[in-house]
Amino acid sequence: MKVNLDRIIRDIETLAAFTSTPGQGVTRSSYSKEDKLAKAYIKNEMEKIGLNVWEDGFSTLFGRREGKNPDAPVIMIGSHYDSVVNGGAFDGTAGTIAALEVLRVFHENNIENEFPIEMIAMNAEEGETFGPSTGVSNSRALVGTLTEEELDKVKNRHGLTKREAMKEYGLIPDLKSAKRDKESIRNFIELHIEQGPILDSTDTPVGLIEYIPGIGRYKVNFHGELADSTAPMANRKDALLAASQFVSAVNQIIDGLGEGITGMVGELDISPNSHQFVPDFVQAKVEVRTFDAEMLQGINLYDQLTEVLNEITKRTNVKTELIEMARIGYSNPTPPSVMLKENVDIMKEIFEKLNYKYAIINNGTGHDAMITADFIPTNMIYVPSKDGVSHHPDEWTDYEDLEKGINVMLHLVMEICK
Repeated sequence: MKVNLDRIIRDIETLAAFTSTPGQGVTRSSYSKEDKLAKAYIKNEMEKIGLNVWEDGFSTLFGRREGKNPDAPVIMIGSHYDSVVNGGAFDGTAGTIAALEVLRVFHENNIENEFPIEMIAMNAEEGETFGPSTGVSNSRALVGTLTEEELDKVKNRHGLTKREAMKEYGLIPDLKSAKRDKESIRNFIELHIEQGPILDSTDTPVGLIEYIPGIGRYKVNFHGELADSTAPMANRKDALLAASQFVSAVNQIIDGLGEGITGMVGELDISPNSHQFVPDFVQAKVEVRTFDAEMLQGINLYDQLTEVLNEITKRTNVKTELIEMARIGYSNPTPPSVMLKENVDIMKEIFEKLNYKYAIINNGTGHDAMITADFIPTNMIYVPSKDGVSHHPDEWTDYEDLEKGINVMLHLVMEICK
């Protein structure tokens, strides 16, 4: 039993047309006109196969195929359908269509499911819309970690808070009603493009995830004093000199913590960024990735970075400011999100049965599955990104690879719905 590739292609191409930047990639921001058009299409396709369709208090779309035991916890499948500005046709959308296609196959073949199956289509995953650490909103609302504070604190590029944008969209958010009882969900399963080069470079059609690394982000401002290049060395307050010492210090700190964590300063914004002047301001951004939850128990990275910055200020006379870029209510860094091993083992058998080549991929960026894994047994399936490109008009996944990934999801759901 397999999925219908022609139908999948039609869905992907149809949703790609709902963009505010025709000819310049897919731009389908949360709570936009394009969001509404995409949601209407998905909702219509859900209703065609007899799903019970509704939206929760955070505008998340659901479609339920009832099970023989309607009181049993549900198997939830799906992803998001919003995009970054000038993004691609596959990020998020591939997983949403994967869930839809799985349920179409169930409908057409009258497959009996003991456990109810719910498709979830989320419209606010991308953090770009409201800024860093504001993404994966629907899944955070689902598990109850999204806060009222965030709805009124962060703003999109049009100057609207989340609450204001949702009001214009036609919804008054109700976080209490959006939260689901953890016991009501048996599994959450998400298919997503890899957003990296490993599968494509090795000609591997499907990736299997055991865990998603945790993440930590920090921003540091270095306030020096502008001076001409002729200024005496002893009198300078060189913001870039201080920042360069911090870059080296971050590497030493992370390297000293062992193999369960990685990190670096990956971005510097320098002012005035001229060879003729001593820089008076630098902003540095730190990204940390975690692979071992236990090693996080014994460290406080914020305190270690603060200590280093205090020492740098003493040496350079440059004032520093450490800012955490964390999701409200979450640790910084977060621990890794571990997938349900039982289903990972089932999928390995499915790969063998279908004669599909696969690879274990334990890296990547944030996904809704990263949020749900702390609360609900969760699994992820990756399909390739051509040349590792994502969040870009050139983003591409070969349809034959997407078909294989959805077939794996289909067979997994068929197995665990019994």
